[in-house]
Amino acid sequence: MLASPRAPPTVTAQPQESWESMLPGPPSRNNFGSADLSPHGLMAFPSGSSISIVDTRSMQLLSSFPIPPPPSSAAPFVTALRWSPLPLSRHLLSSEPSSNHLLLAAADRQGRIALLDFRLKSAILWFDTDSKKGVQDLCWAQARPDSYLLAAINGPSTLSLYNASTGRCFWKYDASPEYLSCVRRDPFDSRHICAVGLRGFLLSVVLLGDTDDAVVIKELQIPTDSSELAKFERDATAGSSTSAVVSPAAAAFPSYVARLAFSQQWRHILFVTFPRELVVFDLQYETVVFSTALPRGCGKFLDVLPDPSNDWIYCAHRDGKLSTWRRKTGEQAHSMYSLEELMPSVGTSVPSPSILSVLLCQSDSTFQNIGKDYSDVPSSPYLREDFDNPFDFCYESNIVSKIHLISISDDGKIWNWLLAAEGLADTQKDDKKLDLVNDDHKVLFPRANSNTLASSSGGRDLNVGNNNRSRLQSSIFDQEEISMKA
Repeated sequence: MLASPRAPPTVTAQPQESWESMLPGPPSRNNFGSADLSPHGLMAFPSGSSISIVDTRSMQLLSSFPIPPPPSSAAPFVTALRWSPLPLSRHLLSSEPSSNHLLLAAADRQGRIALLDFRLKSAILWFDTDSKKGVQDLCWAQARPDSYLLAAINGPSTLSLYNASTGRCFWKYDASPEYLSCVRRDPFDSRHICAVGLRGFLLSVVLLGDTDDAVVIKELQIPTDSSELAKFERDATAGSSTSAVVSPAAAAFPSYVARLAFSQQWRHILFVTFPRELVVFDLQYETVVFSTALPRGCGKFLDVLPDPSNDWIYCAHRDGKLSTWRRKTGEQAHSMYSLEELMPSVGTSVPSPSILSVLLCQSDSTFQNIGKDYSDVPSSPYLREDFDNPFDFCYESNIVSKIHLISISDDGKIWNWLLAAEGLADTQKDDKKLDLVNDDHKVLFPRANSNTLASSSGGRDLNVGNNNRSRLQSSIFDQEEISMKA
């Protein structure tokens, strides 16, 4: 058959389609460890000045596209990402070209913030930012039932609120000389957000509307030892003509991280990690209810992730480990229960890769909670997962909890882990064991001169693992056997 006259346009468009399916390269610490996972299993993460979207269920690359650079300037690093919580259609197969779904807020090192359409791969709104000091973190908050606002940490110390419809900034708060590290939304009240600083400053913000006089704040302080930060601050300003740090916290102090997360089991409870300290803070009584230093030999904290369905928390460490902390019965004190390795020894790499970010799949908890609500049903399909490897769980015990955890490392790998809690359902506070099972799905990033592509129609030369699962040697601790040493 003769070629169609429309063949030349098709050939011309092919390089663009291939470029959209190419991973731009591995992420780095210049991206501030930013990544976000939607409730539908779509993970967005930056690599340099580009953004990649991966379906965590199949671990396949869906798209990769850059943020348009500013005029007469090189494209800056993307430093913060957040999927929009707007109740919009998120069907990938929708044929309506004008549908505004799959919205993603993204910010970069030059302080720009854009609302991106995943399908159109372009910005539909640029926010009015007057700072070029860079953006540390983003967070969505709800002012009214039909209105969302975007909170952003600009530069080292400024928290700003933006109208998501107009992009206008209507409120700012300067926390200097504190360095704000992250901002999170309350799962029990979407009007409430909290931001934490490296020295323990805690800012609680309640939004009653989208005007300046409708923002209610409360300033709190978490006691913590910041002597190491003071040393880093002296080193950062030693060769500068000014004594002030103007970069975001992740750029000025990359090895000093503070993170907070709201408990999804207890209202008013915050989990806060400093490099070597875990703190449980009660917002209602404005006091620390528990704090503990890291045991000897454990790497610095990188992030804290509360389990959405159970009363324990996961903490990622800079040395590539994942610790699990369980709450003691009748109090908010927590003890370390297990310590797992998130960087398996696969080949030899110099220098050793490090973890940039970790994410919990919140959609797992939805099915798990349904199973708990309908516990009279003989068996839950979600909890009766069929493992390919019969040795994954070779001893008889009940699986009382499963959740997937995604980790991203700076060597260009994305790991999909299965965290499983085992024990008798009626005595789980005494008989739980935590296992870490690698689903062995990983996405490898091509190096600078690679031609690795991800085809949307045929095979995939992306070095994505199959469904085989391998069990890592776990560090299983009984609660009574944990020895914590400061």
